[in-house]
Amino acid sequence: MNAVRDGNHIRIYNAFMIKESIKEIDGRFYDADDKAWLVPFSKENAALLGLLGVTLGDGLMEADDQQEQHEPEEPLIPMPIKATPYQHQIRAYNFALRLFGIGGAV
Repeated sequence: MNAVRDGNHIRIYNAFMIKESIKEIDGRFYDADDKAWLVPFSKENAALLGLLGVTLGDGLMEADDQQEQHEPEEPLIPMPIKATPYQHQIRAYNFALRLFGIGGAV
């Protein structure tokens, strides 16, 4: 399984094993001519594909590198924990809030 960036989409090849997970992504479609799934390009979708075991191409790895250079992110809603969270935990928390429609648009 490998993925490459194609403009505003991510093309995923040889994704038979994870096709049911890809079907859960909004805006996805299958290109029968190229035999590839296409999902909208976003750093969240690139990260999700990485977690699913997809080998990410150069254009997708840059999305993760650019994310590290941004200013520290603040939680959209105060986190219900006593410890100080790391930045990756805050990003995941904010992503989950947006996903469930609590903290704004995805």
